[in-house]
Amino acid sequence: MERTVDFLCVGGGLGGLAGAVRAHDLGADVLVVERSDMVGGVAAYSGGFVWVGASGLAGGDDSLAATEAYMDHVQGEGRPVDRRARRAYLELAVEATRWYRAAGVPFEVIRNCPDLYHPAPGSTAEGRLLECVLPGAALGAWRNKLRPSPYYEIGVPRSDIYSARALDPADGRRRGAEQDLLTHGSGLSAAFVRAALVERGVDCLLRHRATELLTDGNAVTGAVLEGPDGRVTVRARHGVLIASGGYGYAPDAGELEDVPALVESAPPVVEGDALLLAQRAGAATVRGADPFFSVGFHFPGETHPGSDVPLCRPLLEHLGLPHSMIVNRDGRRFGDESYYGALIGALRRFDGRNKRWANHPCWFLVDEEFHRRYRLGPYGPGDPWPDSIVRADSPEELARAAGIDPDGLAATFAAYNGNAERGEDPEFHRGSLPFIRRAYGDPLHTPNPNLGPLATPPYHALPLSIVGFGMGTLGLWIDGHARVRRRDGSTVTGLYATGNAAATKELKGYVTGLANARNHTYAYAAATHALSSPPPRDR
Repeated sequence: MERTVDFLCVGGGLGGLAGAVRAHDLGADVLVVERSDMVGGVAAYSGGFVWVGASGLAGGDDSLAATEAYMDHVQGEGRPVDRRARRAYLELAVEATRWYRAAGVPFEVIRNCPDLYHPAPGSTAEGRLLECVLPGAALGAWRNKLRPSPYYEIGVPRSDIYSARALDPADGRRRGAEQDLLTHGSGLSAAFVRAALVERGVDCLLRHRATELLTDGNAVTGAVLEGPDGRVTVRARHGVLIASGGYGYAPDAGELEDVPALVESAPPVVEGDALLLAQRAGAATVRGADPFFSVGFHFPGETHPGSDVPLCRPLLEHLGLPHSMIVNRDGRRFGDESYYGALIGALRRFDGRNKRWANHPCWFLVDEEFHRRYRLGPYGPGDPWPDSIVRADSPEELARAAGIDPDGLAATFAAYNGNAERGEDPEFHRGSLPFIRRAYGDPLHTPNPNLGPLATPPYHALPLSIVGFGMGTLGLWIDGHARVRRRDGSTVTGLYATGNAAATKELKGYVTGLANARNHTYAYAAATHALSSPPPRDR
């Protein structure tokens, strides 16, 4: 079977759908292809944050100069960055976000939500973090094809969660079930599903995997797909956008990220398709973003929605709650647990003297107060926990049962508990960032929403895995128009990339919501460039 379109988007997640919306509105005949039977991609599993500086959506006096000052802080001292490319991205992100909002994507400012490192230089207390919220009914027949998130419950917008009038969590879950209000990553993905597939009627082929890029000389002119009814050849007059994600499920992912072992938590479709396809067409793969992963736990019986693939659940929203901490085999803490990004460097640290990873294996420790008060993965407060979670009546017994040094753990308990009672963490400053206190703490716990002693037996230990989020450090090298480059810096005509398929070369450091913003921004750039240029064979 053969067909011809103007623009082909490989991947039915945020980037592919965003590219489709922009290309459609520029007059193109667009096709989206998705290898699974669900749309929404990695973004559907995410928290749904979108970070854009100086967008104007919040009013106020935010500026690109202030945004750049904040990015300077984020990347740290002495690290090179292409400031010209960074400025171009920041300007493009504002343009793209405003355009999509006018096109029907309901970006709104998350109220009472500061930048991650606020009050750092250039940061804001509110205005740069955006979310999308819409009713499930708005997706029509596509509602049942939206990839459900196993990590975030729908129902309550973050602006409500962070307000002084925040709903009780149980009431929020009830409202979510009754109204099917799509929030967090579900809301973000759904907004682009509605814009592309419902409102514009863009054609989307599910269960079609791109296996080869078509070329004519040095130009990419389409792709070969493998679908349930066999091979499909698609010619794309104006180009192909690769938006099929990273490589977290590739067998060498842990080695590429330099960690002891990596368990991917993104949907089980990110196997590196994008890199392989583009490399065969001459594209360069480069290392860009800083490493980004966290820790998680496999609760018995959990699988990814719509599959039998075991699910290792990241513990992002648990690590910052009171009455908890993380320790290594020596019984020592090694970072600010409430901010998962603070653990990345420590988890990659290799102890050369002892020839072992310094902080892996590691365990998430909680007491019975935590068990009674908070949810843990699929379990509600006070629910029985599985036997794979070690339990003991004293820290020393817990250490022996889990394989942790008892003396080291006893010393850590004594130091941590005394400080936690006062809401202090002089060693790692847990609970010192306003964003973390807001997003990952218990607002009813004082004096610090992220700190509480482990003082109520029995005690519990979860053996942790290192989990990825589909955001590898390697990716396709792109320019400011999202054109894929070769190793000599020239571009592969007709080939574009966005999202986790594209290396982050113009930005350093981690900012909550930046990956989602970067995804729709470069999708916008790709479609704009492709549809304003002659077909690849004419260039």
